[in-house]
Amino acid sequence: ALHSPLSPFADWREADGWLEAAGGQLLDVIAFAAAAGQHDHACWTAESLVDTLVRQGRYHECRAALELALPSADLADDRRMPSSLRNCMAIADLYQGRFPQALAWCADALRLARHQGDLREQARAIAGSGAAERALGRVREAAAHLREAMALAARLDDDWLAGMSSCQLGALHDQQGRHEEALTYYATSLAFAEKIGRPRMISKTLCFTAEAHLALGRHAEVRELARRAAELAGEVGDLQLRASSLSLLGAAEHGHGDLPLALTLQREALATLTEHTSRPLEREVRRRLGSTYEAAGHRAEAEREFRIARSLVT
Repeated sequence: ALHSPLSPFADWREADGWLEAAGGQLLDVIAFAAAAGQHDHACWTAESLVDTLVRQGRYHECRAALELALPSADLADDRRMPSSLRNCMAIADLYQGRFPQALAWCADALRLARHQGDLREQARAIAGSGAAERALGRVREAAAHLREAMALAARLDDDWLAGMSSCQLGALHDQQGRHEEALTYYATSLAFAEKIGRPRMISKTLCFTAEAHLALGRHAEVRELARRAAELAGEVGDLQLRASSLSLLGAAEHGHGDLPLALTLQREALATLTEHTSRPLEREVRRRLGSTYEAAGHRAEAEREFRIARSLVT
């Protein structure tokens, strides 16, 4: 499933096929369309490939494609484009852990969407702002944005937006240590994800749910949820989701006392990451790997992972 409900691709496989066929010509296609005055096509191409590039961890290409298309946004007949492409830039920054930058893109997208009277793009920008504010620890602001996004999602009958906003509200409760309340929000998010049949959204929600159960010490539940999340992440080729779910599975096995298996899973999670991966995710994977090394008596390896994790704070 793609981020944009208006994508010309039927599903992620079709988008992947197009991207593979385009190969290294992707940016050239967008640049040519823009230079030829085909501004809508330049914007639509960049927008439609955001999900695939983000899923594959190719953030630099995603950002480059959007930067090439952005000058065409104001010239495109499709008046969604100025706000939509900025919302797409926010998505790339959110996944890469660049939260202040994501918030700035969302603010700009919201301003433009309001000027156009585009309620759907306003809702996307507000939801993105909520996600960024949550990651920055601004609880009150995040809650206000996410509740507004939930209300707009209901007005728009947008199950994807409702599901993702509910998931973020759950994560907000998790951050406050209110794990049982978080699970209620995650259950709502999962119902929306399963209703619309988006495996990537299901996998993401399962990971959040597993995090809450892990905080509550329910390792059997974490194992079941993380295993399913990893399978779905593998099916859709989402590297970050797969790393996150494998790390959670490793944490569950650590909790069960199977340290060799836990180490194997944490190492696999770390190997799944790329140089462009979200720093907060890499930090968490290395922290868990370090904890498992420490429990297994490998102190030098543990200290190395903790040291690298600390260096990823900024």
